[in-house]
Amino acid sequence: GFRARLSLALRFDIFRRDEYRCQVCGGSAQDGKHLEVDHKRPVAKGGSHNPENLWTLCFECNRGKGVKGL
Repeated sequence: GFRARLSLALRFDIFRRDEYRCQVCGGSAQDGKHLEVDHKRPVAKGGSHNPENLWTLCFECNRGKGVKGL
């Protein structure tokens, strides 16, 4: 089904809040990491676009290739 995408402004706010670092491994764009904004609780499971449910992750950690045990 259709799901509203996060606005660019909201993504920027989350990156800025998280100091442009992955909240799992601590990597940043300067380290060559591709950063993404992710939902802690997925929208499909009732999660919202509320900033408390959003965090910055690098591509690797977001795909589960980084630190285990999230």
